[in-house]
Amino acid sequence: MFDWLRRVFGRAGGEEHQRFYETLDALNAHAGGGKPVTVKRRFGCLKVRSGTLVLGDPQYIPDLEVPNIAASEVAISAKLWQYPSGMETVKSLRLRLGEQTGSARRKIGQVGIDSAKLVVADKADIEEHWTEIGKDRIGLISTVRDDTVLHLLTKRFKIKTTRADPLQAEVVGPVSEDLEAEINAFLQADRRYSNFTFSHFHVQTNNSFDRANFMRGAWQFIPVGNSPEPLMLVCDTGRGDGCYDVKGQFEGDIPRRLTITFIDD
Repeated sequence: MFDWLRRVFGRAGGEEHQRFYETLDALNAHAGGGKPVTVKRRFGCLKVRSGTLVLGDPQYIPDLEVPNIAASEVAISAKLWQYPSGMETVKSLRLRLGEQTGSARRKIGQVGIDSAKLVVADKADIEEHWTEIGKDRIGLISTVRDDTVLHLLTKRFKIKTTRADPLQAEVVGPVSEDLEAEINAFLQADRRYSNFTFSHFHVQTNNSFDRANFMRGAWQFIPVGNSPEPLMLVCDTGRGDGCYDVKGQFEGDIPRRLTITFIDD
């Protein structure tokens, strides 16, 4: 809930940050039907074929690499805030890398979040399957200011649209590359829109970033690329953007547990 608030204000500091947290928690409690309770949840497992796990914001993946993994898969569990409505927020993430437990604990690094989302995946899967072009061609028209551009494009190109959300309309059916080029040329010829064509109209293909960024719910295993496998975990990051410590538990040089805390009790 309230992703735009979490993204705009998530990096505020000090007392301002605390006041924002209190406001956001109150809004979420209202939307979720009351105050949340903390629950533990086992999400499932991811294969680690390269021996290196990567974590990061979907805009910057890979941000942090965790090498020297001896296990063939990572078991992922979490603590969640669960609201009476069923809405959930991820408080912390725990990654178990094999059955053995290490005794040495230390901070591995940080992940910087600007999308209120975290990606966890195998390094080779990201390198080989992360894609900038997805299978879809969804035309989106901005209605942030008003419906002027929407009316212009529907009249000029005889396209049908539906309301995607309060900020944009969606073209019914896939938008061909030719139609995309024609609409962009039309907007670029108008001085009101020529400098910011993308902000008024763009085609979303549901590439790797799109699917991670617009994921519904608190967490999901979703395909890295355009094929059903391999998978990556995408989860929300508690109250939103910020820098989060990744702490490890080691057996010698081999990582056995990773913990990321988004909301500290």
